[in-house]
This record gives sequence, C-alpha cells and structure tokens, in this order.
Amino acid sequence: MSVIDDVKARLDIVEVVSSYVSLNKAGRNFKALCPFHTEKTPSFIVFTERQNWRCFGACATGGDAIAFVMRMEKLEFGDALRLLAQKYGVPWQERHRDEQNSPFYQINHAAAQFYHKLLISSDGQETRSYLEGRGVNLEAVSVFSLGLSSRGVDTLRKHLTSLGYDEKQMEQAGLLYRSDGGTSRDLFRGRLMFPIHDSRGQIAGFGARSLDGSQPKYLNSPKTPVFDKGSILYGLPMATEHIRKENTIVVVEGYMDVIAAHQYGFRNVVASMGTALTDQQVAQIKSLASNIILSLDSDAAGQEATLRSLESSWRVFERRGMERGASGVVTLQPRQGLSLKIAILPTGKDPDEVIRESPQEWKRLLDEAQPLLDYLFAAVASRFDLGSSSGKAQATEALFPLIAGLNNTYDVERYFERLAQVLGVTVSTLEASVGRPQATARTRSRKEAAREVSLSPFAKYQGDPLEEYALSLMLKRPELRSSAVGLTPECFYRSENRELFAFLLTCAKIDDEVVGSLNEDLQVHLKHLVSKSLPSMNHKDGELSLKHCLHRLEERYLRELKTQEEVLLSQEEGNTEVDKMEKEILDRNEQLRKLFTAETGLRLKHD
Repeated sequence: MSVIDDVKARLDIVEVVSSYVSLNKAGRNFKALCPFHTEKTPSFIVFTERQNWRCFGACATGGDAIAFVMRMEKLEFGDALRLLAQKYGVPWQERHRDEQNSPFYQINHAAAQFYHKLLISSDGQETRSYLEGRGVNLEAVSVFSLGLSSRGVDTLRKHLTSLGYDEKQMEQAGLLYRSDGGTSRDLFRGRLMFPIHDSRGQIAGFGARSLDGSQPKYLNSPKTPVFDKGSILYGLPMATEHIRKENTIVVVEGYMDVIAAHQYGFRNVVASMGTALTDQQVAQIKSLASNIILSLDSDAAGQEATLRSLESSWRVFERRGMERGASGVVTLQPRQGLSLKIAILPTGKDPDEVIRESPQEWKRLLDEAQPLLDYLFAAVASRFDLGSSSGKAQATEALFPLIAGLNNTYDVERYFERLAQVLGVTVSTLEASVGRPQATARTRSRKEAAREVSLSPFAKYQGDPLEEYALSLMLKRPELRSSAVGLTPECFYRSENRELFAFLLTCAKIDDEVVGSLNEDLQVHLKHLVSKSLPSMNHKDGELSLKHCLHRLEERYLRELKTQEEVLLSQEEGNTEVDKMEKEILDRNEQLRKLFTAETGLRLKHD
C-alpha cells in the first residue's frame, strides 16, 4: 500500500473537516458555513458515505479530505499529504526529503557517539556515579545511548568540524547557537544527554539534563527539519514491539521514567516529553494499542493546564477511527474498543522513583488505573464550588461535552446520571437545563461497515479504475492528451489523480526532469500508472477509447453533482444559495443530454 493509500485509509472526512469547521448534522450528512467564502446561510456540505465535500455557494468546488486540507492550509498536494500523515500516525518515508534530511540524522548520530564516548570515559566518572545513584545500570546507558556533553564552549563543534561537518549544518541541526556577538557555541554543555529517536529509530534531536543545578533543568533541541518534540514519543522504537504484543501503552512524562520502566521489565512505556499530548502523538499511540494508560502526579488535579490537556486528549482519543479487519479490508468503526485510563502516583513521587522502590507497586498502580472520565469527574468536582449555581454551571460546561463525545449509549446514560449526582440535582433537572446527550456514533458490525464501504462507487480506500485507465492512456500515449482539453480536473475524485491530470495538461513533454518536479509520492503513483498493462490498439482506437473514458468521467461527475444537489434541496428551504442553483441544475441537465448524445455517436463510430 502506498503512502497515499495508507493516509486515505485512516481519514474520516467528518473528523478532518470538523477540526477546522463547526459542522451541524443534516440528515445523514453535515453542513456548515463555507470556510472559503463569506456567507450567511450554510452551503458547505460534507457527504459522509461518499467521503467528500462540496460548496454549493460561491466556491462551487469540492473534493476529498486531502483536497480540503490543501485548500484550507493553502498547501501543495505533497505538503497536505505529509501533514495528514503526521497527524494520523502514518510512517512518512519521503525519498527525496530523506535524502535532504540525511545529513541531519548523520550529524546527530555523530554527536550522540561523541557524547556517549565522553560519558564512558574517565571524564564521565562523576556523571556515571550520578546515574548509578539514580539506579541506572550500564545496560540502560547503552540501550538508550546516554551521553555527556563537555563543559567546553566549542568542544563538540571542533569534533564535528574534524569529521567534515560545517557550522551551518551544526546550527541547522540545533547543536550550535550564535551569541549576540556572532560567536558560535555548543548548545549543550556539561549536561547528561538523552538522544531522542524518531519512530524509525533515527536520532532526531536531544534532551539534556543539568548536572550542576543550572537552569533550565531540562533543555531540548530546538525545532529542526527532523525534530519536533510534539511529534515524537521518547523511547518509542525500544517500546513498539512490546506495546503491540501487550496491546497496552503507558505514557509518562520524563526520560528517566522511561529508562527506569524499561530497566525493570516494563518495556511498553514511552514519554510525551511534556504534559500535553499532541494530535501527532495521539495518532501514533492509537495506531499501536487499544489500551492507553497515562501516568500523572497525585496533585495534577489541581493544575489547570494538566486538566485542559486531559480534556483535550479525551476528545482526540474518542474520535472515530479506522480499523483494519483480518482480511485486510479497512472498515469504518467507532473507537469503542479504546480504553484510556489514568494511573495516579503517590504524592510527591514520579514513575522513576516508584518503579525503583517497588516494581510491584508500579504494576499495582497500572492495574488499578481508573478510566479518564472517572478521573476528570473527581478532578473537576474539586476544582469548582458545586454549592453555587455558577460552580454547577462551570462543572457542567467542562464535563457535559466529554459525556456527549462518548460512542457507547450505555456509557452516556451512566455518566449523565453521575453528573447529576455530582451536581446534586435530579436527572430531569439536568436534562431540562442542558438536554440529553446522545452517543456520537451507533455501533455497527464490521461486516455491515465493510459492506457499506465496498458497495459505494466512491469508496475512499479503493483505487478508481476509470480515472487510472484514462491517466495511463494519457501517459503512455502522449499524442492523445489533446482529447482531454476542456475536461475539468474536478471530474477526478481522488486528489492524486486530479493533481496528475492537471499536471499532464500543462506538460508539452514528459521526461525525467519534468517528472522529478512532482512530489515524490505523486511520482510513485505516476510510475504505478505507467506500469499498468493496456490492450494493444492503434491511434484511432486509442483516441476513441480515451474519449469514451473521458465522457464517462464527466457524466459521472455531473450525475454526482445532481445527487448532491438533491440532498441539499431536500434539506433546505429559503436558502438563497439553493435558489441560485436552479439555473445551474438546468445547465447540468443540458450538459448531460449533450454528453449522452456525444457518447452515443462515439459508440456508433467505434462499432
């Protein structure tokens, strides 16, 4: 499966669009004010079954989830694909970009080796004693490639220079910084070094702990082309196999917490490198395990930032996700099987201390971890004055959306009743005040969901044979491309096919240099299309075949527009945007009539 297919397999159009736009339910679909132009009446529709969107107003355009992000973020296809891959946890293997970034990985690897050698040398004795006092053994030092940065202002710079790296590369990798006077200095000096590996095991950056009490206590690499701490989970490459095996991932906050856990046999532990979990980190977590345990200090309930982070994490975790069946068929499924819990630590202790003092106690804390919503109920109840009306309102505002975000009807009922108890009111009083929450998605069997996806002619996880045949013909028989002039790119539903079609119409010839200008994943898709076997045919037959195919694409597009219009018309009355559609509908009817006439002529000619 290509990166394009892998990304599409994880996308749900409602989830993607709702992260930018406030959607309202409209029958089986969703509607909103168009984010691309100003309007008072919603004309922007998200079609859930077909997994596409369309603006019936001034924009008069539409597409799939990738096309939406391209337009919303003003990105090219490749950049939008990369953004979605990172957000939804798809491993990103860019050929050209990997080549461009390889110097950063190489220089980080060289720096990590330098730091590690210094730690295990005689100069690192004091730091090794510190680690020994913290209970870190030599095996853990080796597994996590721990190191020590020199106290000298330019020791690393001189070493890397001797290896052939220049200062510009060191600065771009976040290993050097320039003072106000323009002098370059090592960023990390006299610190315990923690190399940070990305999901593929390459060293993307570093974390560094102060050993002499200087501030900041922990210092991370700055953001670089290969390092963004919000998209990396510390210790993930060492933990992945064990996470998958146990179907459970434990998330802590610190490097030492992860090292201690792994050293004592808890090898499914990673660190978020901060309190708040990002969308990218959550996507990686969800792709690895169904059971997630977050480890928190016992006093975290009093920290506003922590609570806001947890409430946000809950919403991200509870979004509808994708599951791949045993047969390999990707099906839409609510994430009902996802279990998100909180392990509350003893007062004043972090996981590192608990694990070293008593591994059995750490195991007990994990086994007795409580569901996140239970934790939030207790935390929110202690945060507000529930004896006052304003306190009740604040607690309701914090908890009600979380209850409404649940997928399971029984959980919704149970927590709604619990909210009433916490507030000290009756269920009927609470219902009269805020309404009755409904589960966000009904439970469907895999068989039913798979059938829905497989029956739809617009299924988002299948290639489009019609589009691919037309593009293959145009690629293999460039002389036929003139037949496609006049066809709108929107007749291609899949973003990658739409991009290639628009690209082909602008190229006088297609050679390696021209193809090289494409995004690398589009290049892979283009090569796939070129490799397709086509029946042998002369120029005349090829021309007729392509024209026939293009007619079918245009007819399909126009019929789909009519179907979408019917959906909108059945839901809207008095919508000025809908009123403007009447002439467009008549025009489309005429277009379809002409297409049918032309197609009949082509068939007679071919026969």
